[in-house]
Amino acid sequence: MDTQEADRQIKQMIAFIRQEAKEKSEEIRQKTVEDKTIEKLSFKAKESKIIREEFEKLRKDKLTQKKIHRSTKINEARFKVMEKRNNLLVNLKQNILDDLVKVSKNSDYGTFIRYCIVEGLTIIMEDNVEVICRKEDEKVVQDELKAAKEEYIKLVKRECGVSPPITLNMSSVKKYLPPAPSASNRGASCRGGIVLSARRGKITLSNTVESRLDHAFLDQKPTMRKMLFGTRPPPENAWKK
Repeated sequence: MDTQEADRQIKQMIAFIRQEAKEKSEEIRQKTVEDKTIEKLSFKAKESKIIREEFEKLRKDKLTQKKIHRSTKINEARFKVMEKRNNLLVNLKQNILDDLVKVSKNSDYGTFIRYCIVEGLTIIMEDNVEVICRKEDEKVVQDELKAAKEEYIKLVKRECGVSPPITLNMSSVKKYLPPAPSASNRGASCRGGIVLSARRGKITLSNTVESRLDHAFLDQKPTMRKMLFGTRPPPENAWKK
């Protein structure tokens, strides 16, 4: 092999090596671009998922806060309505109490006292009972004791067929209920009625005008609420037939 042929073969080998290197370089570059693109897309997808999750969490938190705020406002409104309604009932009761001052001035007040005693006796069911009243009602109550006792015995005999033993007297210790409310009396007051006491004061039963009103308000509160405020419609999620 002469020198020229050797040079030609060397140049061919160099060209071949360069072509191989070029192709390998292009392959590496292409692979790098593809890996970069894949990694970029993967990173983008991962970050997009994180952003979506954070956004969804913020959306849910905002929705929860909105619901809490709405629920708070609804409850505040309900409490205000309840407070106003309760104030109306308190004012109504006070207005009734103001009118009930006239009860003791009525000509039938003695009859009222008599049946307050009879009613109390049917509840207390004791043999020896004392009656406590206001000092200004002492004579009225004293005058009605006999009739109340007879009415009680008659009632029990009619309903049960027996005559109950009963001793009925005024309070032996001269204990009185508070006087009627007035300009000069701003403290404890009583608009009338009686209190029964038995077993040396261990058993007492109040049948005053105020206690009767308290019982009436307690028993009739649903009816009064319906009359004053109407019937509240059932909630939307209530079970219906």
